[in-house]
Amino acid sequence: MRMALASSVPRRSDLIDQMSRANRFAWLLLLVEIALIGIVAMVVDWQWVMREPIITTVAIGAMVCPFASSIAIQAATKKKRIEELKESTRFGQYDKFHLQKLFRETLASLRLPEENLPVYIVASPTMNAAAMHVGFGSLFKSLNGIYLNRQALHKLEPAEIQDLMGHELGHYYKYYLVIDRFRIVTVALGSLLGILAVQRIGWDGYAGYLLLMGVTGVAWWLSSLPYTRNATAIEFLCDDFGAQVAGVFPSIHGLLKLGLSSEVECVVMQKAILSKVAGNFSPSELIDTITSSIPYGHASREEIEDRVNRELRERAASQSKSIGGLLRYMWNSDLDADAAEELEEEARKLGKLQSEPRLDWECLLRNPNKIQFNEEGMRQLIAMIESRPNELLFRVPESLGDVHPPLRTRILYLWHNRSAIESEIRSRL
Repeated sequence: MRMALASSVPRRSDLIDQMSRANRFAWLLLLVEIALIGIVAMVVDWQWVMREPIITTVAIGAMVCPFASSIAIQAATKKKRIEELKESTRFGQYDKFHLQKLFRETLASLRLPEENLPVYIVASPTMNAAAMHVGFGSLFKSLNGIYLNRQALHKLEPAEIQDLMGHELGHYYKYYLVIDRFRIVTVALGSLLGILAVQRIGWDGYAGYLLLMGVTGVAWWLSSLPYTRNATAIEFLCDDFGAQVAGVFPSIHGLLKLGLSSEVECVVMQKAILSKVAGNFSPSELIDTITSSIPYGHASREEIEDRVNRELRERAASQSKSIGGLLRYMWNSDLDADAAEELEEEARKLGKLQSEPRLDWECLLRNPNKIQFNEEGMRQLIAMIESRPNELLFRVPESLGDVHPPLRTRILYLWHNRSAIESEIRSRL
C-alpha cells in the first residue's frame, strides 16, 4: 500500500514536461483565436453595428461582464501594499520592513527581477495567498501582484512566509499558461462572435439571451481548456518553486499549519451553521459573520467558537430590532430557505467528516505547541502518511472543484522530489 501511494505522487520532471506541452497547445490556441478574430471581423456587418448600438452593447456585455465582475470584486477587496503600511503596523512578528526584506530575499533566491511587483496584504482571517495577472496588458495593471492574507502572517514563520511568497511568484513568473496572459484576445473574440450571432440569427428576447450566453460560454470554455487540464500540475510546481527558497522542510511545515487552520475553521463553521441562532441570518450573512469573527493569530478551537457564537448572538439581536432586517426576511425568505437547506446539508457532511479516522501525526512533534520536524521526525511523518492511506491527514473536505491537490499529496510530492528541488537550490548558489 505504501508503494502504491508513493507511485501516485508525480515526478518533477514529468510535470515540467507536461507544462511545456501545455504551453505549446496554449500558443496554438491563442493563434487560432487571433485568426478567428480577423475572420469574424471581416464577416461582421459594421454598418449594422453602428445602427444597433444597444444590441451591440448587450452582445459585448455578455462576454465582458463575467470578466469585469471578477475584476470589480478584486478591486474592491480590502488590501494594502506593504509599502503603504504604517511603520507601527504589525502582523504577528512582522512589520513592513521585515516583510519587504523577506520579499527581496525571496526574489534574489529565485533569481527573479525586481520590477516593483506589488505585494498586497489582504484583511482576511483565512490562511491563504494568491497571485494575479489580469491579462489585459497595461489595463488594470494595478491589480497585478501577490496577495497575502493577513492570517498567514500571524501563523507562519519567516521561512514559511518566503515559501508562500515563492509559491505565488511561481504562478506569476514561471508556471502559467500563455493564453491566460492574453485574456483580452479571448474577450475580443467572444464579443465579436456575440455580435455576429445576433446579427445573423436575430435578437428575440429570451432566445437571444440564451444564444449570447451559449456563444460567450463556448469562448470562455475554449480558452480555459489548457488551465483546466493542467491546474493541478501548476500547483505542484508552484509548491516546488516555493520550496526552492528555504528548502522542503519549511514548505511542509507551512502545509501542515494550513491544514490545521482549515480543520479548526471547518469545525467552527459546522457548529455555527447548525446552531439555533443561525436561523436569524441569510446563508451569505451567516458565512460572512462566521468568517469575520475568526480572530487573527493563534487561538484554540474553543476560543474561536466562543468568539464566533458571541458575534452571532450580538448580530442576531441587533437584526431583530431592525426594520431593514425584517423587510429582508419578508422579501427573500423563500430564496434564503432553499440556500439554507443546502448549507445545512454541507454542515452535516462536515459533521460526519469529524468521525472519520485521522492520523495522529502531532504525536511526532518534539514540541506539541510548535509544528517543526527534524530529519528523523520528518521521515517518521512521511512513513506514517504512506503506511496509513485510509486515515485522514486533516478532517477537511477535498473539494472536487478545487485545483489544489490534497495536502497529503502535496507533502509527499515535496518529500519524494526533494533531491531535485535541493539540486535546483544549489545550482543558484
